[in-house]
Amino acid sequence: MKKHSIKFHLSPYSIHQKRTTTINHAFASAIAPVDEYVEAIVGDALRLLGQNPDGDLFCVYCESPAETWDHLIGLVQNGELRGYGHQIGNLVPCCSKCNSEKGAKDWEVYLGKKLLDPSAFAEKRGRIASYRDRYAALVSLEYAKKQSPDDWTRYGQIKDEIFKLMNEADDVAARLRDTIKQSYEKQKPVGGPSA
Repeated sequence: MKKHSIKFHLSPYSIHQKRTTTINHAFASAIAPVDEYVEAIVGDALRLLGQNPDGDLFCVYCESPAETWDHLIGLVQNGELRGYGHQIGNLVPCCSKCNSEKGAKDWEVYLGKKLLDPSAFAEKRGRIASYRDRYAALVSLEYAKKQSPDDWTRYGQIKDEIFKLMNEADDVAARLRDTIKQSYEKQKPVGGPSA
């Protein structure tokens, strides 16, 4: 870490800028399809990935011990539910490092960067694709929009209202920050805080 990295923390925080992704993710997650946990099905699915369902799981990307579950296909795209959800076939065992590095990237592209050996890549890609194809399904958002247009419209309006309130909160926070800064300036030692 270099000293200039402190700049990130020495700038005003924006509720709206920092939490837009979180809110979009929460709204997508709330309507995403969810599979029921059935031990036998989860066990069969993990075997398809080459994992031992009764033992410790390993990261599908790098083979390190798994610490979390990665959504193969991210939940959100352009602020909306992408069409996959919390389905067995869209969740794979993953280490924290790979989960962070992959982020919202395409899983096949990410896997190709982890596995440079073409035959190893093809074998693992095939396992993961079979797992996804058997245990996950792309849902149609158009169906939901047509079947429940009023609810779909209202859901979007609620999210928009939250974003408007977050922007308003940023404006109020800026005014409060200025007021608090006046008090801080009166108490701050010359040259900044002492060591």
